[in-house]
Amino acid sequence: MPKKEHPLSSKVEEELRLSFFREHGYHRKKCKICGDYFWTADPDRETCGEAPCDPYKFIGGVKGIPKLTLDEVREQFLRYLERRGHTRVPRRPVVARWREDLFLTDASIIAFQPYVTAGIVPPPANPLCISQVCIRLKDIDKVGLTFGRHLTIFEMMAHHAFNYPEKEVYWKEETVDIHHEFVTEVLHIPEEEVIYKEGIWEGGGNAGPDLECIAYGLEIATLVFMMYGVTDEGKYYKIPIKIVDTGYGLERFAWLAEGSPSAFPPIYRELVEKFARLTSTTIPPAHILEEYSRISSLMGKIEEGKPLRELREKAAESLGMSPTELDAMLTPLESLYTILDHTKCILFMLADGLIPSNAKEGYLGRLVIRRTLSKLWALPEPPHLSELIALQIGLWSKPFPELRREEDRILEIVEIEEEKFRNLLKKGSAIVKRLISSEPSITVEHLVELYDSHGIPPTLVSKIAKEHGMMVTIPDNFYELVAARHYKPKAPPVPEEVKYASIIQELKKYPPTRKVYYEKPYLSELETEVIAATPAGILLKETIFYPEGGGQPSDRGFIIVDGLKIPVKSVKLIGNWVLHEVESSKPLFSKMKVKCTVDWDRRISLMRQHTATHVLLGAAKEILGSHVWQAGSELGAEESRLDISHYKPLTTSDLENIELLANRIVTENRRVNARFESRTEAEEKYGFEIYQGGVVPGAELRIVEVEGFNIQACGGTHVSRTGEIGLIKVLRAEKIQENVIRLVYSAGLPAVKKVAEVYSSAAEAAKLVNRRIEEIPIAVRDLVSSVKLLRSENRKLRVKLCTTSIEAAHPSTIGGVKILVVEVEEPEARILIDSADSYLRTHRENVVIVLCSKAATDSGYPTVVMAADPLKERLPADVVVKELSRVAEGKGGGSKKLAQLVTPFPLSRQQILDVIAKVM
Repeated sequence: MPKKEHPLSSKVEEELRLSFFREHGYHRKKCKICGDYFWTADPDRETCGEAPCDPYKFIGGVKGIPKLTLDEVREQFLRYLERRGHTRVPRRPVVARWREDLFLTDASIIAFQPYVTAGIVPPPANPLCISQVCIRLKDIDKVGLTFGRHLTIFEMMAHHAFNYPEKEVYWKEETVDIHHEFVTEVLHIPEEEVIYKEGIWEGGGNAGPDLECIAYGLEIATLVFMMYGVTDEGKYYKIPIKIVDTGYGLERFAWLAEGSPSAFPPIYRELVEKFARLTSTTIPPAHILEEYSRISSLMGKIEEGKPLRELREKAAESLGMSPTELDAMLTPLESLYTILDHTKCILFMLADGLIPSNAKEGYLGRLVIRRTLSKLWALPEPPHLSELIALQIGLWSKPFPELRREEDRILEIVEIEEEKFRNLLKKGSAIVKRLISSEPSITVEHLVELYDSHGIPPTLVSKIAKEHGMMVTIPDNFYELVAARHYKPKAPPVPEEVKYASIIQELKKYPPTRKVYYEKPYLSELETEVIAATPAGILLKETIFYPEGGGQPSDRGFIIVDGLKIPVKSVKLIGNWVLHEVESSKPLFSKMKVKCTVDWDRRISLMRQHTATHVLLGAAKEILGSHVWQAGSELGAEESRLDISHYKPLTTSDLENIELLANRIVTENRRVNARFESRTEAEEKYGFEIYQGGVVPGAELRIVEVEGFNIQACGGTHVSRTGEIGLIKVLRAEKIQENVIRLVYSAGLPAVKKVAEVYSSAAEAAKLVNRRIEEIPIAVRDLVSSVKLLRSENRKLRVKLCTTSIEAAHPSTIGGVKILVVEVEEPEARILIDSADSYLRTHRENVVIVLCSKAATDSGYPTVVMAADPLKERLPADVVVKELSRVAEGKGGGSKKLAQLVTPFPLSRQQILDVIAKVM
């Protein structure tokens, strides 16, 4: 099938016909196999050089190319770019906290989107170079199978230049020259082996021509010239900022330099042998791996639908063995490679603050963890996942020392996740069995839904289905299908300019509102004038009313006109304009003089609560760990909440320590500084932890710093010193979803009131038990002990009462079986069971006992059937209950010896005997 032509295809030749190629003697050719155009220094070349059009030519090593380690390649690249005028910038986290439309960092350019690429803020340097750790899960099922062409985690070395209309840094010619000089003069790849294949890159609303750089059959870099925007309708237009977006595959450069059959030995070095020993994996002989790698490079790409079986058969034929023999050698190795890759991926996810969960980036982290555990638990003697992660920390902590600092927390999270998955598998069997009993077959949709909703892996479903005579086909790309459901947020936020487009268009006629609530947060009265009365609200020249945002409700108060107090219901910020919703029949006109008064008691309480939120979050991070992230907040004048991410329940000690530290910060009366800083500078100085309350839009950020303790980007109002907060009291901690804990708290006077209320209640309780307040815990323990004793005695008496009723009952005989049907007033099924059991153990009779209650619970009237052991085959209790359920519209079940049911009305003695006669 011919390739579908891209709308920009006609522009590619013109855009990429560079002077560089002419000066270096390169020729433009069309590949006779794939049909792509490429540039080569070899005038006789007929193919593009990339596998499968050409084989890997680097396997076994290439003479003249130095064997460099990953660290050496990275450092040589960055130093080379520094010599070429680039500034080195540190990597960004793999969890993309600065993006609302993406969970994971999957390319180096992600670090500079959307604000730098849109021209809203300048880049941290221009030009710059970076080696960015990236995570991509879209090809997760191919990891290991392609010997290193696909990885979930990799480093994208890159150099970026941002060219503005008024200033060009460098563009296509220099970009290609930089790449060419690096690969030929630093890495010593001969020029005739360096091929540039033309292409078009598109993504994230941008597009442009690109050059894929190929050497010895392997694509090693991509040079993208981002110069077009893409509309929602698929139309292309030139953008003012031309961006050089390059990506150099660090692992691929190391693979090429090493010349090994797969990329995993140069990436993981000594870990390959260590993991092989721990997983009892035998690494096949080098000649087999080299031949398989060579043939697989020629056989087409698995990602393009090439069956793995076909590759195996071709390689087996070349090696003179059967496909089964080759499978037996390669399958464990491919699993080993997958485990190596996934454990590194898990390590970086957790180190950068990801908490495994059932939502957002946490879902993706858990998916990788559980896929790894499924691989491990398929082994006869699997090692613990935490043991493998610890080895990865040892390898990667030299270039990334932050990994060692987070080691204890990372390993604890891994151990918790391993235990959770083990428990899930035990419970999951019942869910799968129910599905098998209700469906004629298990489809791919069933498999995805079982994993998505319950976390049940497809291998478990297949195993259970096979036991029930049902075959299940697991798609090769199963985890890719699941990851695709969660790779990005389901509904990216609507940009403000779109949401309020018509209002903003109207507001542009007026000057922006001066925000006095920032300049003078303690000002409670202000005289100003009306700018306009719009359908969206009253626009003032300046305002002291804080608009709702960032979890803080808007101020309330009055706008006073000619002595008339007009209540302000709510305030909102749209663009640079503050709009006031008022309750008034009196019209307000432009240039009308007004006086604003804020409900000061409410405002100061909210200021205290908001600053308390920052202090409490800082305390939680200090006590629990740097992984703690604000998952939400809501401020109230009396009571507020802070939702934080954490991987296990909080202990009483945790809460006490958090509260203690927060109040220590209050008593130290630290300064609370609020200032505006450029987005780029703030991110460079403080990192992405400033986005605790969510991503803040705009070129400038308002930074709120609790001096020496906590720094966040925040648009709320705050007190000027922590001492003004007053007491911070954590009222309770609640689990609101997995690994998200809600702290409900009060600050200032409301906190004092809460403590007073609790003290008053404690004093009343102390009076009731005739103890001092500090002795209440002792009194409660005594009471609980007494209640337990009384309940135990009560239970014994109730069992004895029922047992006496059984002993007094007149037996019936049906089919030679003695039946005791007893009507009692006891409503608890557990008491009925214990009573029947007590009678059988005491009297040792061959009898079937039926206890039916005449007292109802919320569920209905309970009935218990218990058969003596010699009779459970002749008159099974579960069969009797099943028939009683049908007759009396009840629900129940059990075993041959014991079964129970609940009915909407009490069963009569005769009804029961009739059913037993029918069953007999």
